[in-house]
Amino acid sequence: MPTKKTTTKKRVAVKKVEPKPVEIDIHEPGALPLMIYRRIAVTFVFVVAVVLIAVLYLSTVQAVIHVTAVQTPVTTEFVTAIRETGVENAAIQGRVVSGTLGKTQTFTPSMDEASLKDVEGVATGFVTITNTLSFDQGLVATTRLLSSDGVLFRLKDAVTVPSGGSVEAEVYADEPGASGDILPTTFTIPGLSAVRQTSVSAESSEAFTGGVTKVAIVSQEDIDKAVAEVQAGLESDAQSMLKTEVGEAFSDAVYLTAVQEQRVSIEPGSEAANYDVTLSIKVVGVFFDRATIESIALRKLYEGLGQGQTFVRVDPTMIELTLAAVDEEDKEATLQVNFAAQAIPSVASEALDVSQFVGMSEQEVADLLMHEGLATAVEVKFFPFWISHVPRLKDHIYIEIQ
Repeated sequence: MPTKKTTTKKRVAVKKVEPKPVEIDIHEPGALPLMIYRRIAVTFVFVVAVVLIAVLYLSTVQAVIHVTAVQTPVTTEFVTAIRETGVENAAIQGRVVSGTLGKTQTFTPSMDEASLKDVEGVATGFVTITNTLSFDQGLVATTRLLSSDGVLFRLKDAVTVPSGGSVEAEVYADEPGASGDILPTTFTIPGLSAVRQTSVSAESSEAFTGGVTKVAIVSQEDIDKAVAEVQAGLESDAQSMLKTEVGEAFSDAVYLTAVQEQRVSIEPGSEAANYDVTLSIKVVGVFFDRATIESIALRKLYEGLGQGQTFVRVDPTMIELTLAAVDEEDKEATLQVNFAAQAIPSVASEALDVSQFVGMSEQEVADLLMHEGLATAVEVKFFPFWISHVPRLKDHIYIEIQ
């Protein structure tokens, strides 16, 4: 039987090889790398940010110049006629009326220290005389009473002091002057015997006065004030009388006062408890429409305003009216009109042209305006806060005048 040949198989280790990834270039020929794109994007954002900051800066930067301006008076003066009839040209219709009033008024001098004078006199007072004797004690007029301070007084009238009783009597100082002005005290009667002096004595309960008195001296100042008071009262009464006569046809009036008579009952420097002042005055009233005067005065005032100026405030109530002349026969008067206001440079003034401040610091702006006599004080506020010079953009420069 044929023999079967056995063959032994060998196992061979097979190494598994991973396939390598194939890099495929997805860029088309001529395309830029991604890194360059990124750089371009960053650069664009940076440029946009810089432009935005510049735009914001240019749109917000500003300088506000606060100027405390020098004020210049502007005045106008003119005269105008007031007539009842035949009004023409610069004349104004009105009325001219007059009246006379007088009165006598009594005054007392002022009692201030400067107008008082010390006058020596004899002090007087009252005492209560007491008698503890068993019989009445008579005392004659001029009987001496000696105060505890040694000041001598005398009885004005004779008295009889009853036994065990008392009487009140008036006494006067033996000598004139301030020594007699004493406070309440006790008295002895030197004319009585020593024994009786202990039984008959006197006592005062109130101070004695009259040794020195203060008398008011009427000064020239007192008289002048009194005359002025009387005149003011008469003028007020006369003006009310004339207003009643004219009625409400006119809105305003000016008055002219003339003193007709003036008398004072004493001379300056005289001593007096009171004195009389007699005064008589004549008052002329000129009545007119104030609105017409104000209209003329305002027009003339603005005519005197310089180029590049403006008024701080125009107040027609400050118009001063003076009665310059009166013709009572023709019923005509002449008024002097004075009107003034304060002017300052306006923002339209060439002296405040903003172009001249470009690039200046606050101090330079102040020096320029104050040197030219336009300002008394200057303050510049910059925005943003870190800038310190006026920007070159003229429309970003603002001026505020006060």
